[in-house]
Amino acid sequence: MSSLPENTAKRQPPFRGPSVRSCDLAGFQFTLVSVEEQSLSRDELPLLYQVTVSDLSYFKTQQWSLTNYTLLLFAALVAAAKTLTPHLCSSERWALSALAVVTALGALVILFKLEASIRIRQARLENIRRSFSSAFTEAWSAELKSPEYLHTVFFLRVAVVLGAIVVCWLIYRI
Repeated sequence: MSSLPENTAKRQPPFRGPSVRSCDLAGFQFTLVSVEEQSLSRDELPLLYQVTVSDLSYFKTQQWSLTNYTLLLFAALVAAAKTLTPHLCSSERWALSALAVVTALGALVILFKLEASIRIRQARLENIRRSFSSAFTEAWSAELKSPEYLHTVFFLRVAVVLGAIVVCWLIYRI
């Protein structure tokens, strides 16, 4: 009888890295990778491509959702100011304006982080595409993409900043 729990006896053998051999021939260093490992990495590339495209879609959706919720919070701040209008003192106006500014700053920071993640994923996709077949590359480059001078995230940032400015103005105007 073994003192080990039942589930540890059925463990898989540990992962051993790729079968890579190096050799030195006439002063040149060569690295040999087994055919099985090359096909395995070929199978992994489409998976990585799919996951990266999914990440890009998620991050772009998050940018729009963040901007929408930020503008919704701005509307709530204006509604709160309007509700309190007859009794709204200057310190309450200042507090509501400060909440608008803090909300805008938080949204801008998160937008910048999401954009950085998008750029990393786009670079990863470019690297993956280089390793695909010539047929894929040919199909992918059938129509060249024009350069983007203003990215969508620029408009999202402008919406957040202008929203904060309008909210502060409305709070003091009410």
